[in-house]
Amino acid sequence: MKKEKISTAVLWTCMKLLPAMLVLPASTLAQDTLTLSYCYLMVEQNYPLAGQLDLLAGSNTLKVKNLNKNYLPQININGQASYQSDVTKVEIELPAGFPPLQMPVLNKDWYKVTLDINQAIWDGNVTSYQKKLEDYDLQVDQTSVKAELYKLKKQVNQFYFTIILLNQNEKLLLSTKDQLSEKLKEVQAGIQYGAVLQSTADALEVEIIRIKQREAETQIDRAALFNMLSELIDITVSENTYLILPDPFLSDFNFQNQRLENQVFNLQRSRLEVMRSMVTTKWNPKFFAFGQTGIGRPALNMLSNNFEPYYIVGLKLSWTPLNWNANKNKRQILDIQSNILLAQQQSFDKSLKIQSEKELSEVLKALDVMEKDQEIIALRKKISHSASSQLDNGVITSSDYVARLTEERQARLNYEIHRIQLAKAKLSYLYNQGKL
Repeated sequence: MKKEKISTAVLWTCMKLLPAMLVLPASTLAQDTLTLSYCYLMVEQNYPLAGQLDLLAGSNTLKVKNLNKNYLPQININGQASYQSDVTKVEIELPAGFPPLQMPVLNKDWYKVTLDINQAIWDGNVTSYQKKLEDYDLQVDQTSVKAELYKLKKQVNQFYFTIILLNQNEKLLLSTKDQLSEKLKEVQAGIQYGAVLQSTADALEVEIIRIKQREAETQIDRAALFNMLSELIDITVSENTYLILPDPFLSDFNFQNQRLENQVFNLQRSRLEVMRSMVTTKWNPKFFAFGQTGIGRPALNMLSNNFEPYYIVGLKLSWTPLNWNANKNKRQILDIQSNILLAQQQSFDKSLKIQSEKELSEVLKALDVMEKDQEIIALRKKISHSASSQLDNGVITSSDYVARLTEERQARLNYEIHRIQLAKAKLSYLYNQGKL
């Protein structure tokens, strides 16, 4: 169904629905009631995956601290001992008659201990961009974790609504059993006076036993679901807890992709833009100040065999002016990666839009069906009342009466099922677009 073809009546019905998903703090939450939104809050806080958010933040803080150390002087202590097969010699031939010139002979074992200091004056903004990348990495990782936590809401919905449905089914079974028990008493009184056959009572008893079987099955299934819900949200939910059926408000039917996965795509593409800008910074020249002090034999005087202290200070330039189009190729690679992410994001968006159209049709269908359910229930109630009188007068058998009563019970159950389906369909519509 196209949005522009939705009837005014249906739209007005949806707009009149009031939100019932109120978040209740733990201190005010009654022990015997539970809301769906409170389950959402608990699963987001208590699920083990939530602990990663603080761990990621702590890791990011340490990484940024390490990057800031790039601005501090880098200090190294070096030592060296070596033995050489030969050393530098100075041989000067003098004219005849001159005494020989005595030149020092260097030792072949050399020793050196130095303290080296390097201080970055300008690193081409590489460190600044690295910190930006770390910031984007943190946002991507944390948003991805939140997206996984958000997906747990779908599982919460499944447990929550199934329990509500089982609770309603149990009420209807109990009501039907009570009606059959009352009718059985009337039939047994008729049997004593010979007005009703024993087979009529037997048929009613068989149906009562069947209902008890269904009650037992329902109680077992419900207990299992309560345990699973308790484990998921990490709080104990008693089987006596009343689950409030939410009635979320749909303000409009316009598709808006607010899913966290969509934010992850945007952050990843922004990160690629930073990396693209960073390619140029790596090409920038870098300036450093350096100093070295130490003691060695020989020291700066290569003709001395004594251990002597020395020092050197200076400036250094590092630049690779020609990288054979490597930067251009890197930018093209990053552009391709950005286009790949864009295609994935568009595919994700389209899938959500298709799913939202399906869920919207479920909402509209449930609204329409519930209107018909009301009419059917009214008619089935009349039929059951008439069948009860007919059974008393022997016009129909007990099997016929049970059939009419079952039809009324099924009509009521169908209404409750459709009411629950409506709430679930609206929540699915909101969940799909990231609006829960």
